[in-house]
Amino acid sequence: MKQNQRKKESIILFSGRLAAAGGAERLLLEEAVYFKKSGLDVSVLTFKFNEQVLFSNTYPEIIEQVGSTTARTTLLKSLQLFSNVISLRSRICTIDPDVILASSVADCAILFLATLISKRRWATHVHGTPLWLPEWTKFALIYKKAFNTIRDSVIGHKEFIPSEPPQLDPIKRVLNEVFALIEYLGVRKSTVIFVLSNQMKWEVQLLYKKDAIVLKGAYPNKLLDYEPKTDIKKQLHLEGRMILNINRLDPRKRVDVLMRSFKLICGKHADVTLVIGGTGPDAEKLHNLAAELGIQARVKFVGFIEEAHLWDWLASCDVFVHPNWAEFAIAAFEPLALQKKVVWSTEMDMDDILSKNPHIFVANPTVDGFASAIELALESDVGGAYDMSAYTWEVYCEKIQHYLGLSS
Repeated sequence: MKQNQRKKESIILFSGRLAAAGGAERLLLEEAVYFKKSGLDVSVLTFKFNEQVLFSNTYPEIIEQVGSTTARTTLLKSLQLFSNVISLRSRICTIDPDVILASSVADCAILFLATLISKRRWATHVHGTPLWLPEWTKFALIYKKAFNTIRDSVIGHKEFIPSEPPQLDPIKRVLNEVFALIEYLGVRKSTVIFVLSNQMKWEVQLLYKKDAIVLKGAYPNKLLDYEPKTDIKKQLHLEGRMILNINRLDPRKRVDVLMRSFKLICGKHADVTLVIGGTGPDAEKLHNLAAELGIQARVKFVGFIEEAHLWDWLASCDVFVHPNWAEFAIAAFEPLALQKKVVWSTEMDMDDILSKNPHIFVANPTVDGFASAIELALESDVGGAYDMSAYTWEVYCEKIQHYLGLSS
């Protein structure tokens, strides 16, 4: 190699767990693909990997597993974490990246330990409220001052986040406090923090005394010109209008609220069918609720929808409803890109572009609130297309790369 030839820039994308196909996982994979096309050397490292993350093989297998997460007891988990940190540190030293991009605040704690006594530079994503996560670190003393302020700021926070910490044995309590402190220091050490909403920007400032950059990315550019390949209504034998919801069926998605809202408008809109896609722990409960409400003939549960067919389903609906507890969600942006009417909660972040989009109908996250917004969406003529190009992966990743200081 010639001495004056510049070393190719490299980046590590790190996530402690890549075990389920969700929004954060999709974003990481989109970044990996984009950065590779931009000419960077890209490594994706994780402690736990499941092939589901590749979204039915939509993405290439570019993930390297270092360490594991198989331990069951608290002591063994602590020992395994130590071993994983050593393994990660070794890979980081071998790759010698220009920057590391973490996927969560928990990942920052791991990177803090793995890069001790070094000058490694990393940035991080904070995709959703740290209070959302199942870990008990949110109840740690270091976050106590901000906890109630943040919890009281959003309806969903109060609805789904307990106000009191769980009863932990002394060892778990001490480990929880220690990990929370390391997590705090890890986030503080991040050179850049990326969030998806102004709510998250405010929460990060309150929790970590750090500023964050608000960026949104939700779909590839080609979705903006997508032409459906399958008539889903015909496939389902529907002649009227379709209200669509696609979710993991768990309590935070509020599918039960949507069903109760649908019950309220059924009588006025006899031609409308509610179609629910997805699987999850609440599936049986929701089937029973449909029978209890007497709307089973007007509700279709279609189960898991393959990634390859998702856009056809979105393109076929008349109204997409997103009652989730979330301030940003890819699932709600994709139908907007297809010029569909979307009903979502007041908890969703509304920037200048979104606030002017006539396809969006905002609802209080209650049964009556969603019933009113869905009915308004059904009755409204929103006119022509609205430009949603600002939220493509290409635009998003280009901005991420810019803020990381990497060449394109």
